[in-house]
Amino acid sequence: MTNRLRNSTITTKIHTLRLILLLVMSFTLASCSEYADVDHKNLPDADSLSTGTSSLNFFILSDWGFNGSGSQKKVASAMGVFADKARPRFILTCGDNFQIDGVQSVSDPRWKLNYENVYTDSSLLIPWYPALGNHDYLGNPDAQVEYTLESKYWRMPARYYSFVKQVNSTASVRFIVLDTQDLITQFQNRDTALNLEAITQYRWLKNLLTGAHEKWIIVTGHHPVFSASAVHGDTEELKVLLKPLLQKYNVDFYICGHDHNFEHAREQGSTTEYVITGTGGWARPEGTNERTIFAMSELGFTYVSLSADSANLYFITADRKVGYSYFKTK
Repeated sequence: MTNRLRNSTITTKIHTLRLILLLVMSFTLASCSEYADVDHKNLPDADSLSTGTSSLNFFILSDWGFNGSGSQKKVASAMGVFADKARPRFILTCGDNFQIDGVQSVSDPRWKLNYENVYTDSSLLIPWYPALGNHDYLGNPDAQVEYTLESKYWRMPARYYSFVKQVNSTASVRFIVLDTQDLITQFQNRDTALNLEAITQYRWLKNLLTGAHEKWIIVTGHHPVFSASAVHGDTEELKVLLKPLLQKYNVDFYICGHDHNFEHAREQGSTTEYVITGTGGWARPEGTNERTIFAMSELGFTYVSLSADSANLYFITADRKVGYSYFKTK
């Protein structure tokens, strides 16, 4: 009887611990997202979002350059309508600005076909800060840099660059725009045993992060560090090149495209949020793994509203629905 009682007590404790663990996990997921268990048929309208003008609001678009296709225009239309409400200050892009083979020059007709004649809403005539993608490298990537001198809104001073925006009088955010195609190529062309600082862009990034004093740090690039998609998945080179720097210097967000789905992921023990938003013109099936907090296959873009102490991130679909929201505090 004693042994049976002891075993019963142990079993009860195990069940209790499992229940507590499940409750903790459920609370953690709920605190990360309002729509972690989302019903894609009944998403809330983006028009219902609160969009404070005192925040730093901006859009993020990736893998969008499909020469004015119906899908691209649908996303652009949703951006324009929602921008009338959210009033973004600028737009970040995470590359593949021109599918399938980039542009050749600043006079390439695809500047009008793919960009100028698509994002025409007055609320989108704001600064665009682009990154380069692998498809942009199939053309002349320097033409996209040179277009900065031709355009009122296209601001790409170099293949990789950084800029700072004020959130309010006491807080600012450092944006770092990477050229991940170049990083990957340079890494592949070297013996991995060599000092990574021999790669110019890596050395530039490390020095920049070392000296960064802004309250928020957001890094954008084309290729994902982590991705659960079956199409591309993790980028092994960036797991060596970027992940340690993002973690060491407490980067808040790494935002990218390349895989054509939405995903929010986080590695255990890390404070960096890994966001994929490669849905500006073509959506592919999403994937999930142990790092995935949320994933979704929908056309759309990402909206971020940043205050001094918090960041609100939303996946907005081309139907102007909120597919996912995430709230992060500093």
